Amino acid sequence: MSTKRNEINKRITRIVTFIVILTAVLVIGLIITNKEQDASPKYDIHSPARIGPVTLTVYDLPAMSEFYQEVIGFQLLKNEGNRAILTADGETQLLILEEKKDAVDKPVRTTGLYHFALLLPDQKTLGQYLIHLSETGYLEGAADHQYSEALYLMDPEGNGIEIYADRPSNEWIEDGNGGYVGGSYQLNAVELVKQAKNEQWTGLPANTRMGHMHVQVSDLEESEKFYVEVLGFQVVAKSSSHLFVSKDGYHHHIGMNIWAGKGIPAPPANAKGLKHYTINVTETEWKEVRENLLTENIHFEEKENVINVNDPSGMGLQITTKW
Repeated sequence: MSTKRNEINKRITRIVTFIVILTAVLVIGLIITNKEQDASPKYDIHSPARIGPVTLTVYDLPAMSEFYQEVIGFQLLKNEGNRAILTADGETQLLILEEKKDAVDKPVRTTGLYHFALLLPDQKTLGQYLIHLSETGYLEGAADHQYSEALYLMDPEGNGIEIYADRPSNEWIEDGNGGYVGGSYQLNAVELVKQAKNEQWTGLPANTRMGHMHVQVSDLEESEKFYVEVLGFQVVAKSSSHLFVSKDGYHHHIGMNIWAGKGIPAPPANAKGLKHYTINVTETEWKEVRENLLTENIHFEEKENVINVNDPSGMGLQITTKW
């Protein structure tokens, strides 16, 4: 028994050491407010998923599909030649990989994906991922954001991935400006490993959802006008270098930054990385978005209940009505 306990303690020590080192190089920066108010359950955890399937352009489909199944824990829902559709529950599409044999590396100083974020149902599962990703060597960063705890890594083609779990929404502290008190602090790895309860990692739980998107944009002012005035999101955090927006009182559904520079161009059409992602809206919201696009004279294509449109930074969006 003592041998087993010693092995567990060694594992925890290794992970804690790893997290301490990586905390120093975290690239997530948020403006933190010290103004505290009483916590209130502003967000209903049963609210529908606002972010739908994310589609990535990839160069090596077999290798990328294997990574997302073996390391991230997706299931293969469908393989369509140059296209792999991945799921967590065997039914719902979460990630789509589209192979393009002439795909090139995405230049760093261009708009596009910063990371997509997979929302796990609880801290126990996040603890299992902490152990799993540490042991596989893919874990690159971790943080406690106060309203959530998160792990960070990249796939083999350089796409950023966040895997996170929210704290109960009644523990989120409102900042008085429509958002929540947040930041990037050292993750309590010891407690998270304890939460794993010595249970083996088995992949993504069936109720995993695409929690949010974080993208590099060209201009924050233009992005705010588009996502707020046209698409109907609310601002929850804002600084001179980042903008977070959400619906339903969530801490953020879409994060945007200009950390790579203001006015950066879109990547080449055949660049690896984000092709487009899906935003889920109500039928009423969908009609409002369509009317706003017409009013602002923004080009879009419409097919059944899907609006295809590019944001001001050239990123493809598919806006679909689910309810």
